[in-house]
Amino acid sequence: MSDNQYPVFASGQTLTAADLNLLRAHEYRRDRLVGRAVGFGVNFGLGGVVSGSTLTIQPGLAVDQTGEPLPMPAAGSVPLPPATMTPSYDFITTVPGGFSVVLEASDTIEPVPDCGEAGCAGHAELHTRGVVLRTVAGRVTGTRMDFSADPLLSAQPVALNLDSTPVNSYNTLRDAIATRLTNGTSPLVATGLIARLQATSIAAADLAGAKGYKAGWLNMVLFATLDLLRVEALLRLSGERTTTRPGVVLGWLSQVGGDWVFDCRYRHAWEPPRGLTEAFLGGTCTDPAGRYRSELEALLAGYAPPQPPPAGGGTLPPVRFCPEGSVLIGGRCIHVYMPPRQIPDRWHEVFIDDPLVPVWNPPDTHWDKPWIVYDTEGWNHFADGVIGVSGYVGYPGSAVKDLLATEIESKRGVADIKIINLGEEGRIAGYLPAGGFSPSDTLVLTVNSAGTVVATGRVSAVRNTRDVGSALPAAIGAAAEAKAAADELRAVGATVESRFAAMQAGLTGLGTNLSQLRTDFNAYKGGAFDQGGFGARIGTVESRYDEFSGHGERIATIESQFGEVAGHGERIAGVESTVKEVSKHGERISGVESKVSEVSKHAERIAGVEAKVELLEKIQVGGKSVSGVNATVGKGIADFTETTIAAMRQLSATNKDLRERTAVAERSQARLSAAIATDNPQVISAATLELLGTVSEMVKVSGAGADLGERLDAQLRQLSGLLG
Repeated sequence: MSDNQYPVFASGQTLTAADLNLLRAHEYRRDRLVGRAVGFGVNFGLGGVVSGSTLTIQPGLAVDQTGEPLPMPAAGSVPLPPATMTPSYDFITTVPGGFSVVLEASDTIEPVPDCGEAGCAGHAELHTRGVVLRTVAGRVTGTRMDFSADPLLSAQPVALNLDSTPVNSYNTLRDAIATRLTNGTSPLVATGLIARLQATSIAAADLAGAKGYKAGWLNMVLFATLDLLRVEALLRLSGERTTTRPGVVLGWLSQVGGDWVFDCRYRHAWEPPRGLTEAFLGGTCTDPAGRYRSELEALLAGYAPPQPPPAGGGTLPPVRFCPEGSVLIGGRCIHVYMPPRQIPDRWHEVFIDDPLVPVWNPPDTHWDKPWIVYDTEGWNHFADGVIGVSGYVGYPGSAVKDLLATEIESKRGVADIKIINLGEEGRIAGYLPAGGFSPSDTLVLTVNSAGTVVATGRVSAVRNTRDVGSALPAAIGAAAEAKAAADELRAVGATVESRFAAMQAGLTGLGTNLSQLRTDFNAYKGGAFDQGGFGARIGTVESRYDEFSGHGERIATIESQFGEVAGHGERIAGVESTVKEVSKHGERISGVESKVSEVSKHAERIAGVEAKVELLEKIQVGGKSVSGVNATVGKGIADFTETTIAAMRQLSATNKDLRERTAVAERSQARLSAAIATDNPQVISAATLELLGTVSEMVKVSGAGADLGERLDAQLRQLSGLLG
């Protein structure tokens, strides 16, 4: 009989063992069919905890490659070091120094009771379906789909010099994409759009802005094509997973620093069936990947490089947040993001799913966020929109600057627009060619000798924020120096005033004596010579001149002091320049201060992770050895991880690894909440360790610091020991 045949019994029939076994076989095959429809891998539970010389695998459920359900209702144990077993699995590769723990179906024959009735030929043989844990040298390998071998992943995106000239070949990449889209005799998109792609090129006579647009657009087409191919590879997954010997890998046992460690990342993570994948992709029954295909076709159809303005310049086009040069897809304006000078060698890895983590639906797209692939600053960081500027290439730079500044300031923004000459792009830190910018960015217009815009670029608001943060300490120091200079200047002024008063008094006395001297000389000319009186007066004059010489020294001192004052003036001018620069950034930052506040909150939340780690340390080190975590301690851990996960979720927009790890942590937290409700310390312990492990991975990929991740790992191992 075939798998879908079964016997039907009627009254009066003579039933044989074969008849009844046909019914058993049919029911068994139907169970496996349902298992394949559900999915494959670890469904829930089955986490591992090392304590002393024993690895304990917690209860749970898995489904193997044939659809066989593998329920494990009670915890199982593996002695350490594990005994090497002989089974060979084609999904485990030899890796020295470790073992894979495999959950495998088992069938046990129970003892048959004696037959005491007259004429009894024996009772039916009783079988028990169960599971067994095996330890096999090596580690799980292979990917859930063959997309990593797609030839288009070996293509090279076009990079741009700062002057918007392409670094590598536009035509080579264009032809590689067109070939892959043609797909032999089964085109992936409309053939007319492939022809339109093949007709594009970068000409030597193109304006720099047009070259940058074309390079950025072609790269986005590459990424959209890879997104589509990746989804189609996922859809090709079959419920039939051929293997020489079925089993589900639960994790990897290895020694770290002499201690045995169980790493559940190296396991058969849950793979959803195609039906679930299709339901979440948003496609149709005839084209489940239709949403991804439509986005790629819209991107191809929306090709619109900036064109030179009409003869004589013409009227500047109005400022619009969805201008010519962007692509309208699904009611959204997608601006073409121009590539940097250097693109990471491993750029393609963002398109390859990690075989150690579950596939979440729908799969992410990368074409509309190319800065993730480039590993550069994205735009619209402060959610103030994106204004396209590709359409202003060919117009007078000063007129474009005035128009854009008026538009930004009319919306209570602070415009920061620079005009530079060709070849000066490298003088601006953080400059990237760009066909659009956010009002909080610095816009850079490159002009030729006639003052006409030939290229556009930007400095990201994120970089400006960092620059302001770096400049503030210097500005504060300059302000303190300015205050000290002002205090010193006031003291010098008081001294100058005092010395001028003394000089004035001395000169007044000198004038009086000279007047008297004139009278005496007149008397001398008209009368007898008075040797004594005249000599005395001459002595007085000499004394006054000596005094006047003293004033000259004082005046020299005053001049020196004024030189110092002039020096302070130069320093103050420098301070004013610094303060003005900081003030300019401050005005721009003030327009988005609420967003900066949000960034600060993320920093506070990361700091909060440290505080929660301290709490964990107390639980591990200060606590006593217990057989399990009680509901109270479990609830405390669940509460602090909830805060940590919420913070990481807000930081994960541009971090695929963090987004995936955060999702895993959220599910672990849900399992801990369910475990707490059972009030079973053993169950809570397993869920707690699983959650803390996922939180550790999440924190490590968040950028909060490798030392923090290492501390979490060490504390997790210590807590595992306390729960023995």
